[in-house]
Amino acid sequence: MSAKISVVNVALRLLGANSITSLEDDAHEAKVMNDIYFIARDAVLEEAEWTFATKRFLPAKEATAPAWGWTSSFPIPSDILRVTRVDRLDIIATGSSMNRRPAEYEVEGRKILTNEDVIYCKGIRRIEDEGIYSALFDEAFAAKLAVMACYSITESNQKIQTMSAIYADTIKKAKSRDGMQGTTRRLRNKTVQQSRVSSRGIW
Repeated sequence: MSAKISVVNVALRLLGANSITSLEDDAHEAKVMNDIYFIARDAVLEEAEWTFATKRFLPAKEATAPAWGWTSSFPIPSDILRVTRVDRLDIIATGSSMNRRPAEYEVEGRKILTNEDVIYCKGIRRIEDEGIYSALFDEAFAAKLAVMACYSITESNQKIQTMSAIYADTIKKAKSRDGMQGTTRRLRNKTVQQSRVSSRGIW
């Protein structure tokens, strides 16, 4: 059984519904899940900063500047669902990631608007290979599918509330655990920055 069908069947079990063998089945459950599968997947990917879906990218500055408010415009790659960080090079030194600091910016449509000429970005990308999803993502994804399919399959408002609570709890747990990855590096960077404040008095 494929990873796609496995997560769908977890959602169906949460709803007390029959399992399926393919999203192309004639069963009502399969048709409902086929309609919502990709929408639910992208929604859950956008919901948290999943490490398996995090991508670094260096967008090229567009030739035409925004009409007003910012001096530079950068296109967001088509596979990026959400921009999570935009950095600029620190003017004090170059050549190390330690010298990148958050830039002022805003996302408008599929563009990043800023006053920087070069930006270093991170974002959450669309992942279509179910085989690399983390266990926590699968758990959250199944709960999201259950929420979105609930009324069509069960016609129960009470069940929707129950599924929504399960999803909220699952995504909270996923955000907490997935977000802890990289904590050591963040603490190390903070320590380095604090030492620079003491030694240089300019940070």
